[in-house]
Amino acid sequence: MASVNVTIARYVLGVVALAVLIGSLGLAAAGLRRRLLPEHTGALARLSELLIGLALLVAILQILGTLGLFRLVPVVLAGVLAAGAVTAWTGLPLGGGVRARPPLRGGALGFALGAGAVIAAEWAVPTIDAYGYGIRTFDSLWYHLPWAASFAQSARITSLHFDLEFLLAFYPATGELLHGLGIVLLGRDTLSPALNLIWLAGALLAAWCIGRPRGRGGLAVLGVALVLATPMMYFSQPGSADDDILGVFLLLASAALLIDDPATGWTLVLAAVAAGLAIEIKLSLLAPVFLLTVGVLVCAPRGARRATAVHWLVPLALAGGFWYLRNLIAIGNPLPWSSFGVLPTPAPPLQQHNTFAIAHYLTDSRFWSHFFVSGMASQLGRWWWAVATLAVIGALLCLGPGASARLRMLAVVALAGLAAYVVTPNSAMGPAGDPVGFAFNLRFAAPPLALALALLPLAPAFDDRPRWQTGLGALLAAVLLATVAEPALWPGRHAAAAVALGVLVLTGGVLLAWLHRHGRRGTAALVLAAAAAALVLFGYPVQGRYLRSRYTFRPSVSHLSGVWAYFRRVHGARVGVVGTYGEFFSYPLFGLDLSNQVRYVADHGPHGSFTPIASCPAWRRAVNRGRFRYLVTTPGRDYWRPAQLQPAPEGGWTLSDPAAHLLFTRWVTGQPVRVFVLRGRLKASGCR
Repeated sequence: MASVNVTIARYVLGVVALAVLIGSLGLAAAGLRRRLLPEHTGALARLSELLIGLALLVAILQILGTLGLFRLVPVVLAGVLAAGAVTAWTGLPLGGGVRARPPLRGGALGFALGAGAVIAAEWAVPTIDAYGYGIRTFDSLWYHLPWAASFAQSARITSLHFDLEFLLAFYPATGELLHGLGIVLLGRDTLSPALNLIWLAGALLAAWCIGRPRGRGGLAVLGVALVLATPMMYFSQPGSADDDILGVFLLLASAALLIDDPATGWTLVLAAVAAGLAIEIKLSLLAPVFLLTVGVLVCAPRGARRATAVHWLVPLALAGGFWYLRNLIAIGNPLPWSSFGVLPTPAPPLQQHNTFAIAHYLTDSRFWSHFFVSGMASQLGRWWWAVATLAVIGALLCLGPGASARLRMLAVVALAGLAAYVVTPNSAMGPAGDPVGFAFNLRFAAPPLALALALLPLAPAFDDRPRWQTGLGALLAAVLLATVAEPALWPGRHAAAAVALGVLVLTGGVLLAWLHRHGRRGTAALVLAAAAAALVLFGYPVQGRYLRSRYTFRPSVSHLSGVWAYFRRVHGARVGVVGTYGEFFSYPLFGLDLSNQVRYVADHGPHGSFTPIASCPAWRRAVNRGRFRYLVTTPGRDYWRPAQLQPAPEGGWTLSDPAAHLLFTRWVTGQPVRVFVLRGRLKASGCR
């Protein structure tokens, strides 16, 4: 049986390991930034250090995970060694280097702090909810968290995690790797509901750096906050393991490093690293990063194009190629979604073809009347037309006279990225003629949309026109407030706590800004240390409450909640799952301590094929090969018509074998969900 409570000794060990790892990577990142990018100061220096630290962390985890060493001690030791190596190479003591304190304009800072407080309060609602019930977003339960738990269990990250959905096993998985790190360090997924808050802060910091050189950092933060406040981000990112926000952060960070002329040398390298990390998060970022690559090469000075190509393409490949190289080694194709005429691809998917792009429906009047307007309103809010208009107009204004070459390039990337979204597979996901997934996948457009709105205040039309800038700030703030004012975003049970958190963020930001303005760095450091100590102090009871309530029996949460509650008590077991209904919600089967190994049972074929098992004898042989202790059989579920469940034969094939003991059955719309404990090997003969 798994224990609900984590001992305080294990909690302290995890916190100390996390602190040592963060401190080591922070020291290494600061040393590298001072040595390679001494011209970066203020917010840009902090952004550069965050990117360097993240790149070092990902590289360490990928190397150790490839070697089967994704464990607490090797990870922490590698971080310490990296810090020691960097310190020895740079020869710079902690705290050395340039200490510039650029002045902060009150108006710009006010816009930024206000926007940050609003977003913090809004995102706190789903985060608090996740700590009360467990992460429940669809993709998180389906594959984000199962992959993270599998990485932590096996200490290896290169194995393909096959699933019922076509080619899911070949997705890039750096986001899941970071959630796996939290599990390795703390022994539980306690960090996962709050992890996206870090990338939220990073995205706002990158937005500030985009506008800061022209004194419009606050306006750029307002523009990005407007995208992050939309329902499409609110319902998918905070309190979840979905990683769209991490992609937004990395694209904006790359743009922030490229915004000034000239961005060369190590600045260009770091921008390429950020872009490479972005394509290790989501496939939907391949198009924006490709466009950014073309833009960087085209804008390179005529005599420096070869050097620019080296400084961009090499770090881009190194930072962004890991998962694609894994695919190439595993099946001979880095992008198995296409054969490119000669490369191998897996067999047809378990489910019907539904990866349509919006371009498929451009001439379909039913798409525009039944899906487009309602989908935009549901995902961007009632003021969706204002958000879209501001983004497009903002990017177009940045193409006007007086704009720098880099600003024009980034504006073209934003516009072309929005256009590329129209032809992106899955942007109109759903059965042929019925793109019911259009609204759900509108978040794929978030990175170019955020970039366009971050660039809007930099348009030459606002140069030397402070009143126009103030008017733009008022307009963005009004649309932001109108977007977050929807009652559905503020459920009563968490609204007060969320507002209190927003006020706390605003107060802390004002205090830190005042200390910065008056040069009291030591006091600011003490304030941050006190905040970190408070998080550690209150973290243990929060973790205990989270584990006591995580995926407990609540029929209103899911029809499978009874099954989830049962597996809270199961420890260290191999669990087989079959049926699309169960696999979409498989993460709670990993158990309270995430020690259960959960696998979907199907046939493995050549080139990464994964297809349903067609006969009872073959089914029983596959179950025996899996050495499962438990088996969960569920009906088939049409992704797009979830109320229509289809009978699945695997439950009957298992029920008729005397070695399979039926623990209990749950009925869902007339179809059975069965949980078996296997007391021996199933017989390939005797099927009924």
